[in-house]
Amino acid sequence: MQFVTPTKGAPPRDPFEGYPAPPASPRPEPKWLTWPNARLPQQPNTFTALKGGSGRWICVGLKRDGTYVAFDGHCYHMGEPLFDGASCMGDIEDDGSIRCPAHGRRIHSTSGACAEHGRHAQRTYQTRVRQTADGPAVDVDVSRPGSYASDAYNSSCPSSVERRRRACAAIERVTPERQVRRRLAYDDDDEEMS
Repeated sequence: MQFVTPTKGAPPRDPFEGYPAPPASPRPEPKWLTWPNARLPQQPNTFTALKGGSGRWICVGLKRDGTYVAFDGHCYHMGEPLFDGASCMGDIEDDGSIRCPAHGRRIHSTSGACAEHGRHAQRTYQTRVRQTADGPAVDVDVSRPGSYASDAYNSSCPSSVERRRRACAAIERVTPERQVRRRLAYDDDDEEMS
């Protein structure tokens, strides 16, 4: 066996030199879902949830700085709703994160990153604000490409509905009352502040 040592000189030639560049994959045209003024959160650091025509729950939140954020309504971890089921509302913490009431997972409302693991697990959406005769309306771009862990629980396809049902049933077996789960999730905050 003979080894050949590379010679110094001209850099290696690009095998694709002379060929045209591949076409850029087009980003899908935005598909805007309008959030009516009556359903927008009125208080800073809160969000409201609505179920879209596709069966996906989407939350729109008003941050303390006056900007709007949008994200999937079911947690990426086990599909638990991030909002209170009766009022379809929830809270955004001062650092901009949402805490899942079931297991205490913290998700950044703007990027969708999990605070514990750092990866982008929750689908977030681009928003724009328009002034209408009734006041501000928020448009949510629901055409964001890619795959996120929260997609498994946030659509109306049969597999995600079944997965969400199983996850909620497992949670109910452990703690049968939602208020108990919510209280346990926030008990961690008191310990961190001490």
